[in-house]
Amino acid sequence: MSGHERCRSVRTPLTEVRAGGVQLALDPTEPVFHGHYRGFPIFAGVFLVETAHQAALDRPPAGAPRLRLARLESARFLHPAYPGDTLTFSLRWTRDGTGWVCRAAAATGQDQVAKIRLRYEDAGAAAHLAPPSGTQDRLPAGLGPLSLPELMARIPHRDEMLLIDRVLSFAPGERATAEKAVTYGEPWYRHLDDTVKDPAAYAYPIGPLMESFNQAAAVLATAGKANTDVLADEVLMLGSYTDVAFGAPVFPGDTLEHRVRLARTVDGIQLFEGSTRVRGEVVLTVSQAVLARRPADRLRQA
Repeated sequence: MSGHERCRSVRTPLTEVRAGGVQLALDPTEPVFHGHYRGFPIFAGVFLVETAHQAALDRPPAGAPRLRLARLESARFLHPAYPGDTLTFSLRWTRDGTGWVCRAAAATGQDQVAKIRLRYEDAGAAAHLAPPSGTQDRLPAGLGPLSLPELMARIPHRDEMLLIDRVLSFAPGERATAEKAVTYGEPWYRHLDDTVKDPAAYAYPIGPLMESFNQAAAVLATAGKANTDVLADEVLMLGSYTDVAFGAPVFPGDTLEHRVRLARTVDGIQLFEGSTRVRGEVVLTVSQAVLARRPADRLRQA
């Protein structure tokens, strides 16, 4: 399945550059910028990961079978990317045991933007995930549920980029459970047409899947103080991921249930972990996601 035949978050196609790399010109009209954030659009780290993944699928190692993304072993986000930037990705494949590892680096000009390590396995392998230890099996005691207006009074995400529908329950400083209904009406599906018959093409992209989880974490991150205007307050930034595992694909009609725990806070930087379920089956586990806050004017100067 080529990049033209699968659902993806960024409409602009990747272009080839020398030495096997690819480039992505960040069109300001991309849906990923609508509401992330108002007045300060920024290319979220999850879409850097998804772009590296799409490039890897389109350029697999010689002799490899059809591959499935099993894990995001690590991702470090080093510099923001904005509308109008051109990202260059370099890819390096290695065989590792029974799987394949793709190391991707993203840059804009002289600035390193991200370093990403993705692990793939044979697409025919089972994709079952066990719930991570430490995440709740029941809804936590505490506040909630939060309606959509109450949710929007806490976090800055808007328009197409508001990717949770309600918070079922949350205990400030501890845990949260939130839901997101996946629909065919989301912008990621607009480039697909009736000529695409493969059901696998309609799998929900990993970018909005992870971003939806992150927004559940943002509910916890803003529990003490709402952050709805990043220009007046601070920009919520994803600093890194460690060991994110992907299970069975998600499709329109599914409802994501995110269970997020605040593991610890260090010097104002918050570390989250958790999982996502669909009808009780674990489809995503996150060993660590790091969220930080940065003033918008400082980011503009970076």
